[in-house]
Amino acid sequence: MRTLVYTLDDAHQWAAFSGDYNPVHFDLSRGDGQLTIHGMRALLDVKSALSAQALDASLLKCTVRLRRPLHYGTPYQLAQDSRRTAAMNVTEPVDGQTCLSCQLTALENEEVVAPVSVSTLDADELAHLEQAFSPLLSQAQQWQFLDALLFRHLIHDAALLRQEVIATSLPPGATLDAVFSQCQVVQTHQELVFDRRLLASWTPGTFTHPLEIGVLPALVVGDVQSGAVVRIAATISQGNIRISNAITLKISQLATN
Repeated sequence: MRTLVYTLDDAHQWAAFSGDYNPVHFDLSRGDGQLTIHGMRALLDVKSALSAQALDASLLKCTVRLRRPLHYGTPYQLAQDSRRTAAMNVTEPVDGQTCLSCQLTALENEEVVAPVSVSTLDADELAHLEQAFSPLLSQAQQWQFLDALLFRHLIHDAALLRQEVIATSLPPGATLDAVFSQCQVVQTHQELVFDRRLLASWTPGTFTHPLEIGVLPALVVGDVQSGAVVRIAATISQGNIRISNAITLKISQLATN
């Protein structure tokens, strides 16, 4: 068992890498009087602890469920899930309720989906991002860096916002900052599929060549006015690098005074 405690500094450090400045992590008026750490930042620690339990399979799937937010300054418990293989939970210190869960399983085959758009991350920008990620996780593995990299790409990719299923749900010309300022955006799930070879250790300079990132078709259920569930995904399939990252978000319009 391990205790996890996060602070506002952790949030700023993650945001400096990811660009995720969602106000729920920084603005008390948006956090019901309590600020919360980014789910993806907390998951870095969970995935790091879980890696040693990875099954002997060529293709692995990491499944995440985010149930309750983690507040700054509160000690949460990270422990093995006794009911499931290669699974861990983060729980509340008082009532023992599960805040988030994460499991690694073997996967025989991955469904191949053609990307809607493809962009290239050049070597210089990649090197810059590796340096920005380095303070976040000591003794990281390659899949953990690429996981974070794909998340960062998804929340910055202008082409994603132009996909019809998303564009029709947002005001014309909407940007990520506008979505964050006008809507409540909460991550609820993640599904990550990757080649076992990406369990190899990572340090800045591991990836020296440009990476092509493909953004997959988004899925939207409902509408922002009454509450929408949005699934966004991106992938890298290049040489020995094979990884896809799907994020599920709940997005709802903020109440106006």
